[in-house]
Amino acid sequence: MNKIGGVSNTFLTINYLNLSKNFSSKKTEDKINIRKVWDVVINPTKYDNQINELLKNKNFSRVFFKILDEEGSIHQNNLIAAASENVLKRSTEEFKLEIIPSNKDKKIFYLLLTILKDFKLPLLNLYVICNNISLCKKIPSFKEKQAQMILKKDDEFFKLITNPESEIFIR
Repeated sequence: MNKIGGVSNTFLTINYLNLSKNFSSKKTEDKINIRKVWDVVINPTKYDNQINELLKNKNFSRVFFKILDEEGSIHQNNLIAAASENVLKRSTEEFKLEIIPSNKDKKIFYLLLTILKDFKLPLLNLYVICNNISLCKKIPSFKEKQAQMILKKDDEFFKLITNPESEIFIR
């Protein structure tokens, strides 16, 4: 992680910790550990084995998605009335995502992620969420607002990201 990203994440963490001190509710089930939620947002690959279980908690997932939605992330909702089971192109005003098959190996695909706007915070993680299943991959460094990843066709991440019902967050 570069210094700017570390400073930005530290500043945001301090803000959320300060907010958590003022969090109160009359319902006991609303008690959540904001530090844990923030750690999952900042270090999603650390929680790869636990994230789906954590998102089953409605309060945890509500706060998790609110943080993703409001704190420097890019979001694309699920696609309505997609014509096929697999979606290989998605685009919003903020990013374009394209999945291209390899010419040499039918089981390999290239994911091209192009950022269309300037962002103050570094974009480090690609989240794909569908039906309470969440997966995350670290985004390689951007070169001229574009990053490339290699995906295997039988990989769970490929199945999830090509599902038209999936939501995508980039943070």
